[in-house]
Amino acid sequence: MLLFLLQEYSAIYQQSWNITAAHIHPMFPGWTTTPLKPLLSEHNIPHTIVKQNIYRRIKDVKNKCFFCSRERRKRLLDLAGKLDTFNIALAHHKEDVVETLLLNIFYTGRMSTLMPKQPIVHGRFYFVRPIYYLDKETILGIARALGLKSHANVCPYYKNSRRETMRGMLSKIRKKNPDIYTNIFGSIFNTKKAYMPS
Repeated sequence: MLLFLLQEYSAIYQQSWNITAAHIHPMFPGWTTTPLKPLLSEHNIPHTIVKQNIYRRIKDVKNKCFFCSRERRKRLLDLAGKLDTFNIALAHHKEDVVETLLLNIFYTGRMSTLMPKQPIVHGRFYFVRPIYYLDKETILGIARALGLKSHANVCPYYKNSRRETMRGMLSKIRKKNPDIYTNIFGSIFNTKKAYMPS
């Protein structure tokens, strides 16, 4: 969905962006890229699929999500270097930002989260997150309007991941407080420094 929004924005506002789609294949059982190629070809979007055998290396790793994410980011940076580009667009949204904030607080004792634009490797590259301020329901609605199908998460570890635990906790709170994600997200930009230790 992000890819098509970027393509449309570039066309409407005459940005002349050279957009290349990249998919890092972690080699998990059941992981398929079959639907991607014809869809991207139909819309004339250059694309590359990089196979990275994360599955073979991840089995004995304690924090599997962190390891997988780091390895995929490394491959994206390698590819960006080869393509001589500096902006790497990622599809993180509002819920991802909130969950990452709480994961860092709960598990690392650090108050930090994803940034809309984040310099990497001393500013050589940037991770940009164009749908940062959108919630998941809005994104799914746009995807349906574009005729895009969703696919099940076949990662063998995600159900027992810290992030999924955090989602479960937030889901329970959301039943009594539907604005939980919006409120936590808003708090990132509304810090009362006078009431925070320096």
